[in-house]
Amino acid sequence: MPATISEADLARIRSNVSEPEVTNREAKRGALRDLSQARTNKWPNTLEAMRRKKENWKKDKEEREEAERVKIDMEEARLQKEYQTRQIERANRLLYEQTDKMKTLRSKELLNDVLTDREFQLQEKQAMKAVDRQIEKHWDELGVQQLKEAQKKQEEEDKRRHDKFKELAHIQKEQLEEYKNKYIAQLREEKHDGELIKAKAEQDLRDEEEAEARRKSRTRQANEDTRLANERLKALREKEREKEIQESIKREEEARKKEERNAKREALHRQKEEKKTAQKMRMINLATENLLKYEQKSELRLENQKKEVREKEDNELQHRADRRAAQKRAIDQSRQYQLEEKSRKKEEELEINKEQMTKWTEYNRRVEQSIIQEENERRLDNMRLAVLQRQQAEAKRSLEMEERAAQILAEETIKISQTKEQELYTQYASQVLSAAEAKGVKNVYPLKQAMKAKNIDLLPAGGFRV
Repeated sequence: MPATISEADLARIRSNVSEPEVTNREAKRGALRDLSQARTNKWPNTLEAMRRKKENWKKDKEEREEAERVKIDMEEARLQKEYQTRQIERANRLLYEQTDKMKTLRSKELLNDVLTDREFQLQEKQAMKAVDRQIEKHWDELGVQQLKEAQKKQEEEDKRRHDKFKELAHIQKEQLEEYKNKYIAQLREEKHDGELIKAKAEQDLRDEEEAEARRKSRTRQANEDTRLANERLKALREKEREKEIQESIKREEEARKKEERNAKREALHRQKEEKKTAQKMRMINLATENLLKYEQKSELRLENQKKEVREKEDNELQHRADRRAAQKRAIDQSRQYQLEEKSRKKEEELEINKEQMTKWTEYNRRVEQSIIQEENERRLDNMRLAVLQRQQAEAKRSLEMEERAAQILAEETIKISQTKEQELYTQYASQVLSAAEAKGVKNVYPLKQAMKAKNIDLLPAGGFRV
């Protein structure tokens, strides 16, 4: 059922959702308020302005920094562009310097500089020769003057030396006279000393003769004393010999007594040995009896052991026989089992062979089918490959045509660039020639020859002359 409202409710709803009506008074107040706000917005010391400034300082700072960065970037871009331009110009200049014409021009320029330096060196050499001649002349004059001064000094030195020699001769003469007087006095003194020495030698000779006589007398006395001493020594030796004889007799007597004592000792020793031998014989007899008894017991024990060994061997033989019989039975059973197993395996192998034959037949059939399928696929691949090769040949032909067109265009471009390069070279060579003439260089023939240098025609791979 649809809802119904009254007109009053509808008016109230419309008044709530619609804009309020503005009166003249409210409009005037609004205009005054807007004017006041527009005026106060321009004041920097109001609370609102300070609040806005406080809120916007970071944004303003960022805008200023961004403006500075933009300015720096523009300046950096300008500098980079200038640097790039300079580098490009430098690279072009370096590349142009590496061309054959520029190398020829530089070599001719170097030759011109060398010739100029050579002329300067020749002039300098002539000037140096003139200076050397003047120096030699000056030194010759100085040498002549020094020679004259040296001769004068030599004459003065000779005169002074002559005077000195005269004075020295006078001194030597006085010294010779003095030496002669001293020598005569020395001879007289030596003569006096010789006489004294002669007297002393005669006195010494007499003293020696007296000493020799005393020595001979002492020698005779010593010989006499020696003879007497020898006689006394001989008598002493006789006494010693007699004493030795007596001692020898005494030693023989002691030896005889010693032999008697040894004989008694040996007799006593023999008696002791005989007693020991008798005692040993008794012990040997007793040991022999004991040994016989032990041997009898050993033989009895040995017989018992032999009997036990024979019984043990018989038991061992019986055991071995039983074991061989058991082994034989086991071998027979094993052989029978092996024969049965062999026949069973043979039957299984026959079954397996039949199955293998069936499988291999099926496998061969599948292989033949796969070979036929591979042959068909290879034929299709060959056909696809032929189509692909034909497409590649067409693409290669079109590529070669494009390369040929590009080569022709490059040749035309090279011709134009060579023409410009020749003009630039002629202009640069003219500047170099003008600069050399301005410097006053006389020999500029190499530079003129370099200006007349022609292009070097090369034959590229295409065969067309550039």
